[in-house]
Amino acid sequence: MESFETSFSNSKQKKKKQKRVRTLIMIGAAAVVLAVGTVLVINAMNKGGDSTSRKNYTVNAISSGEISTTISGSGTLSALENQSVTTTAASTVTAVNFAPGDKIQAGEVVLTMTSPEVESDLSDLKDELGDTRASLATTKQLLTNLKITASKGGVIKDIKAVAGSIVDDMDYLCLISTDGKMQVGIAATDAMEPYDPVVVRVGEDEQEGYITKIESGVATAVFEDNDYPVGTSATVKSEDGATLGTGNITVNESVEVTASSGKIATVVVTDNQTVSKGATIFKLAEGAPTAAYTALKKTEAELMDEIADLEGLLTVKAEYDCTLTTLAVKEGDKVASGTTVCALTGTGGYTLALSIDELDIATVALGQSAKITLDALDGEYTGKVTNISYSGSGTYVTSYTATITTDPIEGAYPGMSATVAVTTDTSGETLIVPVSAVQYDGDTAYIYLAGDAATLGTVVDESELNLDSLTRVTVTTGMSDGSYIALTGDGITAGDLIWVPQVTTTATYSQDDQTTTAFSMGGQNGMMMGGDSGSFSPPSGMGGGQMPSGGMPGGN
Repeated sequence: MESFETSFSNSKQKKKKQKRVRTLIMIGAAAVVLAVGTVLVINAMNKGGDSTSRKNYTVNAISSGEISTTISGSGTLSALENQSVTTTAASTVTAVNFAPGDKIQAGEVVLTMTSPEVESDLSDLKDELGDTRASLATTKQLLTNLKITASKGGVIKDIKAVAGSIVDDMDYLCLISTDGKMQVGIAATDAMEPYDPVVVRVGEDEQEGYITKIESGVATAVFEDNDYPVGTSATVKSEDGATLGTGNITVNESVEVTASSGKIATVVVTDNQTVSKGATIFKLAEGAPTAAYTALKKTEAELMDEIADLEGLLTVKAEYDCTLTTLAVKEGDKVASGTTVCALTGTGGYTLALSIDELDIATVALGQSAKITLDALDGEYTGKVTNISYSGSGTYVTSYTATITTDPIEGAYPGMSATVAVTTDTSGETLIVPVSAVQYDGDTAYIYLAGDAATLGTVVDESELNLDSLTRVTVTTGMSDGSYIALTGDGITAGDLIWVPQVTTTATYSQDDQTTTAFSMGGQNGMMMGGDSGSFSPPSGMGGGQMPSGGMPGGN
């Protein structure tokens, strides 16, 4: 199945107006050819020539397939992943394990270096790591008191922790309101001043309050808490009832209840519960580490990361499967800080920038599939549209850029020339027939079934076929690529035999005893100017019955 391709050139694009002009020129040329043919027929008749018109029917079969439209272009491959290694200190290359062009697996060592500056820093960090681990060995590891208590008395608000919560990375477990008030921030106006009385409405409840401060364009209104949940929306009004603004309420004065590490076993309190200083708020599960032990373990982890980073400066490893594309050093070379020693190119896929004409950009979407071919390699490769830039550019015609990302391509290298075809629309798996098989009665499309007794490829003259005796099936048409058209209809399946009409008109005349010219019209696809024969075939469907009103059948 051939796909209809909307092609364009990256280097030569025409204005939409120029495209319309070109279309008109083509139509005009076709009209001239038809006019010439008509003149030839008339001349032939005037000179005693002969003309005939025949309509044949051919047995064909309904197929199952897919019709799609594509946008094509070309460009060069760029690696999806790149790793350039640059020294951060004066170094000496101690070993080079690969040569340019070699394939390298993730984690393999490409080269190693030594640097007095880096090694001095490493020595200091390792000493610090040793001291930290010595302290860990003598520090109490587990908590014996698993209770988390209130540092001040007040009202419990905004409980974040639940049973099973890991507290290590939590900002706070809950808040304790120490003044029994809430606050809400609204956009400040010039008419507002600190200490202005206001009315705050929370749901159906109203509380008197006042503006306590105005900072950075925000006015803060404070009011009495009436067991309001933190985050509830509130409306602030003036004393005369005018709405001043809305916002979400928070606790006015509070302390945070926190824990350095561990897992919550029990939540002892509930929201809006009043607690006194020292009251138990949460209980931790067994095995919770002490704060000192937790801090030392954090320091240990940070030191180990710093050591790994410094060691990485001296040992170059591939971060992913790749190819060594450039190598600027050899074993024994001394290099200064800031020297690029090698470059690695990932083999996990490539990208290609595709220029899209302004007439086509609306049909391109993220995730559309693409087929890629390379000048240097055999085969066809897959990809998809991963990015679209809608920032147009161009002097005469605006174009846009779509990024195509490919799957891995064995043997490919950055810079290779590639051609890509993006599928912008598809019919999906459907029934398809030659365009000329579909005939029309007004706006109703139909086909003629040939029946099981017919033989595929049989050609008969119209006079030998009784159309009234044939089964006529009304169909709904879909996408067409100019050669085939998608359709659906009751009772038809792939493999059913159908009659496909074709009209051929010929005219011959003699200007003298030695010259004969033929003019023919057929129902096959395409428009073609013949060579020595002088034949002309109009677009498909001319013998396929009456054209429906409103334009071409089944077009998108």
